[in-house]
Amino acid sequence: MHESILKERKLSTSNTLITLQDIRTLKELYQLKAETRELRLPVVKNIIKQRVVGQACVESLKNALYSLETIYIDDDTGQRLLRLDGKKQIEVDLTYEIRELQKDIYYLEHGEDKFIEYLAKFIPDFRTYINEGLEKLKGKHFHAFITDRDGTTNNYCGRYRSSVQPIYNSVFLTRFAKHCCDYPIIITSAPLKDFGILNVSINPSNTFIYAGSKGREFIDMHEEFHSFPIPKKKQDIIHQLNEKILELLQEQDFEKFNFIGSALQIKFGQTTVARQDITRSIRDDESSAFLQKVKSVVEEIDPTGKNLRIEDTGLDIEIILTIDVECDECPIKDFDKGDGLAFIADRLDMPGSKKPTLVCGDTSSDIPMLKTAMEMFDDVWAVFVTRDEALKKQVEEICPNSFTVPYPDVLLTILGLLSL
Repeated sequence: MHESILKERKLSTSNTLITLQDIRTLKELYQLKAETRELRLPVVKNIIKQRVVGQACVESLKNALYSLETIYIDDDTGQRLLRLDGKKQIEVDLTYEIRELQKDIYYLEHGEDKFIEYLAKFIPDFRTYINEGLEKLKGKHFHAFITDRDGTTNNYCGRYRSSVQPIYNSVFLTRFAKHCCDYPIIITSAPLKDFGILNVSINPSNTFIYAGSKGREFIDMHEEFHSFPIPKKKQDIIHQLNEKILELLQEQDFEKFNFIGSALQIKFGQTTVARQDITRSIRDDESSAFLQKVKSVVEEIDPTGKNLRIEDTGLDIEIILTIDVECDECPIKDFDKGDGLAFIADRLDMPGSKKPTLVCGDTSSDIPMLKTAMEMFDDVWAVFVTRDEALKKQVEEICPNSFTVPYPDVLLTILGLLSL
C-alpha cells in the first residue's frame, strides 16, 4: 500500500480520460473539474481494494494540471483571467485546483510514505503535530466521527464548484471511516446536491452519512434522504427570499457575486451568497454595498425579524430560517450544526455507546456541533483545524480531550495513519 500505486499489479482503469484543453471560460473550468471528479472516483475505489492505478489515469491528471497552469495570466495584475461570457472577464485564483492535482499526481507516482514526507516539506512542525495526534487517538474505535468539510477535512477553494475532493484525501478519510468508526458523519453548511457536497465528493458509496444545510437535510448510509420539517409559512418566506436574491444577482452591479467563493447556494432552510472570496478579489466597498443590499432585501421580506437571521462570515452572507423552540425567553433560534446533529442522531436512532466520539471542525460555526456532542455522548474527543487562539481556547473549555492542528492535511494524515 505504501509503495508507488502505479507499480506491480494490474488494474481496471477509469473510462474517463482527460485531454489537454485550452481553458478560456469559467464554464470550461468547471467542466474540466467535473471531468477530474469522474476520473478520481474509480481511482479511489481501486486503491481501497488495493489495486494499482493505471498510468493513463496519471497522464489524465497531468493533462488537467497543465490545462490549468496555462490559463492566460494578465501581465499587469499577475492574475489568471477567464471569460464569463463573450465580453466580461473575471480574475481567478487556482491555487487549490493546481495544488491538489499536484498532490494527487505525487501520491499516485510515489506512494503514501513518500507522499507524507512531501507534505512535511510544506507544513512547519508537521511531524510534531502528527505524532501528537497519533499519540492521543491511537487504539481508539470511535462510536461516531462527526466532522465539517471545508477548512477541516478539505482545503479551502476559491470557488465551491471547483472544490473537487482529491484522491489522497478520499483514501485517508475512507480508510478511517471504514476501520475506525461506526457512524461517520460529514455536516456541512453547503447544500446536499445540485450544487453541493455530493457533487464534489469522491468517497465510495455507503461510506459516509452526508448532511447538508447544517444538517437540515442528509443522506444516510443506505442512500435514503431525510429532511428537517419546515412549516409552510417559512417555506414560502425562504422561496420569496430566493427569488429576490436571484433578481439581485442579475443586476449589473452585483452579477460578479455569482462567480466568487460560495457563489449562490440555495440550501434546505438556508440561503448563502458570497460577498467576498479567500483571495479578496472584490473591493471592500463593493462587498459592503452588496451586504447592505442583501440586508435590505431580508428586512423587506421579514420586517419583524422573526423568521430570518443573517450571519455574515466576512466571505459569505448566510440567511437562515429560524426554528421554534420550547423556551419562553427565546421562542425562536437560528438552526445550527448542533440542531443538525441532534436531528441526524434522532432519525438514525443512534444507540448509546461507551466508545469515544470524535468531532472535527475549523470555525465558530462548528462549536454548536461540539456542544451538542458533549451533551449526547459520554466520551468526546475533538480536533479543530485552526490557528485562531480564541477559538482554540473555546474548544479546550468545551472539550478537555481536544487539540488543534494548523491545516486540513495534518488532520487528514493523522486519520489516515490511525486506520493502518
